[in-house]
Amino acid sequence: MKLLHHGFEGLIPYWKADKGYYICIFVAFFLGVILAGVSVVTMPEATSKELLLYLNDFFQNIRENGADSTVLFKAGLMQNVRSFVFLFLSSVMVIGGPFIVAFAVLRGFMHGFTLIFMFRLYGIRTTLFFLLGMLPHELILFPAYLFLCVLCLKFSLSLSRGKQHLKAGLAQIAGKFLGLFALTFMAALLQAYVEPMLIQLIAGLYL
Repeated sequence: MKLLHHGFEGLIPYWKADKGYYICIFVAFFLGVILAGVSVVTMPEATSKELLLYLNDFFQNIRENGADSTVLFKAGLMQNVRSFVFLFLSSVMVIGGPFIVAFAVLRGFMHGFTLIFMFRLYGIRTTLFFLLGMLPHELILFPAYLFLCVLCLKFSLSLSRGKQHLKAGLAQIAGKFLGLFALTFMAALLQAYVEPMLIQLIAGLYL
């Protein structure tokens, strides 16, 4: 416990130094969630029914046949690859900051839309889906992307202010990129091979 305590104490200076960046990304993410809520509330009834049919097909299929974990893993992995490439390219642009913030807004919208729409359809039952079908991989993915967005935003702004040389900066952040991608790899494994089995156990609650 003492070692853990010192570990957290060691993180405090980094948090204080980058607090403004974290606040910016948090605000952008929750702005996306708010936009998702507005989108769900104002959604046309026909669109809502179409999405309901899609969810019914999803739960029916996973209940009867399970999920193709290999396909899910490849899809999740490629999505993370595209996200990392986008954030990397944005970080090496002197005007990349707005794109990184927009990425955080988009992730907030995607997560918020899924949960808010499901709450609209299934009410409190959505909590169980969130705990078993989303939370396991998001416990890894959310902090990984939070740190990555802060890293990229900070790097992009340092370039625009002339405080960072591109080649030297890339050497400094390369290891962090690889470490964070390894975390997203683990999250993709959870999302593809563990969560579908858990969702299969509760799928009948949503039919």
